[in-house]
Amino acid sequence: MAKDNTTFQQLVDLAQTPKKLHSSLLFAFFFFLFSFGVRSVLGYLKARGIGSDVVFHTGDKAFILFMTIGVVFALRWLMADAPFSFLRKYTVAPLIRTISTLLIYFGAIFFLLHRLLGINLTPLLTTSAVLTGVLILSLQDTIKNLFTGLWINMERIVAKGDWVKVGDKEGKVMEVTWRTTRLLTRDNDYIYLPNRILAEGIIENYTFPSPLHVVDIDIAASYKDPPNIVSSALLDIALGTPSVLANPKPEVWLTHFSDFSVSYRFRVYISDYRDMFDVKSELNRKIWYAFRRKGIEIPLPTRVLYHHKPVDTQVPQTTVLASLKNIDFLSFLSEEAMKDVAASATLETFGDGEVMVRQGEQGTTCYFIQSGTADVLAREASTGKDVYIASLKQGAFFGEMSLFTGEPRRATVVAKEDTVCLVIGSAAFKKIFVENPNVAEKLSSILAKRATELKEATAKSISQAEDAAQKKILHKIKSFFNIN
Repeated sequence: MAKDNTTFQQLVDLAQTPKKLHSSLLFAFFFFLFSFGVRSVLGYLKARGIGSDVVFHTGDKAFILFMTIGVVFALRWLMADAPFSFLRKYTVAPLIRTISTLLIYFGAIFFLLHRLLGINLTPLLTTSAVLTGVLILSLQDTIKNLFTGLWINMERIVAKGDWVKVGDKEGKVMEVTWRTTRLLTRDNDYIYLPNRILAEGIIENYTFPSPLHVVDIDIAASYKDPPNIVSSALLDIALGTPSVLANPKPEVWLTHFSDFSVSYRFRVYISDYRDMFDVKSELNRKIWYAFRRKGIEIPLPTRVLYHHKPVDTQVPQTTVLASLKNIDFLSFLSEEAMKDVAASATLETFGDGEVMVRQGEQGTTCYFIQSGTADVLAREASTGKDVYIASLKQGAFFGEMSLFTGEPRRATVVAKEDTVCLVIGSAAFKKIFVENPNVAEKLSSILAKRATELKEATAKSISQAEDAAQKKILHKIKSFFNIN
């Protein structure tokens, strides 16, 4: 199926080939047709004994003129237009294309001057050589820029679309001309660099030959935080960031010990250098939230005595009890059991875009949203893609099956804004189940009903997504073939 789609896309690309490609071939065909038409008419007149020497001489010149013009268009198509249009992977740069076209035109002009007008080009070429020497001496920098531009294109040093750094100038290559290379900076400013600067300086190309780019973040944690815990938290952040590549794998190194902290280097890989600052900002933001949830301290480089209190993740029992009583599968618990559950509750804060739980991962906690919103996503087995199921708002909860059975998460939940959750672990219910086994039976009945509802909602959402995709494809087909 993928092969058929590739073939179809190639046909679409061919249909969208620039008109200049077709016009060169069309002009070549017409001029060849005119030249052979002239030759045929002259042959017919000679065979019938019609016409004078002047007519035949003029006809021969017309034949040479039309044939030369046809050859010019054919060579232009062969040397410039065709490679530029078809060989997209090995594209002929505009500079080389322009020079090739000019050489063809000058060659045709010299040929016509000699054949049609009988001009002796030897003195002209001799004079041109002298003038060329004078021009070369007076235009050294310009000529150096020209040949450097050719070298840049032929060696594929930089090309349009590459992110490069030349000296202290960084930007995206917008164009390489015969004289300058034009860069667009992140500040949306244009920089015009003479090509000779590229030849004389050091060029860093962040796009070619590989678009992969490393993003390093140096982070510190306190001595009380075990290195394995810190490394695990950082790797989980990378796993939950879509713009970070899974291969090559993210890495964490413990780099050194200082007076007040342990230093780590967090390395991830991205596919486009343009996104480097956005990715680094997103990772730093997620590090703050993740470290705060896990109680990992980012120490300050100072030796003053701290008088502030640590972040209190325990929640007042009155707040927890009020929340638990509004939950259907816990509302039947006794007051004493409710207090036992409330005593173990903690608060966790998630930032926009953070994965709160991931489908397939093991878990023993349940989350109750105190503020913020989150989206529920389920992975479709046939495609492996996450499908939107529902949105969760304040008062909603998720993870109850993992809380009571320890089974893997059935869905992925992603925060859509800063979201604060009340988190309860399974250890809080062990004492309740031992003292009152009937509670487990009631819970299993309620949870089975919720699991069935989730399965039905997933199937409905997938069906709606398939219907929407089918309508979108149908619209594209009708639009492409102009079907009303």
